[in-house]
Amino acid sequence: MADVVLLDTDVWSCVILAARDRDPRVAQWRLLLLGKDIAIAAQTEGEVRFGALVRKWGDTRISALEATLGATATLPVTSPVVLSFAAVRAACKLSGHPLAEKIHMGDAWIAATALAYDLPLLSGDEIFDGVPDLQFLKGSDG
Repeated sequence: MADVVLLDTDVWSCVILAARDRDPRVAQWRLLLLGKDIAIAAQTEGEVRFGALVRKWGDTRISALEATLGATATLPVTSPVVLSFAAVRAACKLSGHPLAEKIHMGDAWIAATALAYDLPLLSGDEIFDGVPDLQFLKGSDG
C-alpha cells in the first residue's frame, strides 16, 4: 500500500472526524498527511462507534459519522493482523515495553494492524514509541 498512513483513533478523530484545531498537533498531522491516503484499523472504527453510542449521538451526527467512516478505508482484522498482535505484544512484554500491558490492548491492535499491513502509524500517543519494527510517525516528523 504505497503512500498510505494508518491513523490512530485520536489523530483520525481530530483531523478527519471533527477537524478540530484546538489540539496544537493537528496542523503538524495535516502536513504529514499531505498527498497521502489514510486508513484506520478496525479497532479505531470500533472505538469511534463506541464513543458515539455512549455519548448518545443523534441521527444527524450518526449519519455524519457513517459518511466519514464510509470515506475512510478500515483495514480488517486478518490472520496476519492476529499473528502480528501476538508477536508485537510478546516482543513488548519481553522487552518491558508498556504496550504489552492490558490497559493498552486497543493500542496493541492498532500497532498490529500497522505492522501487518506494513504501514506507518501516525499517532500523538507516545505508547507507540519504541515498539519493535513499527514505523511510528509523530507530529514532529517531516
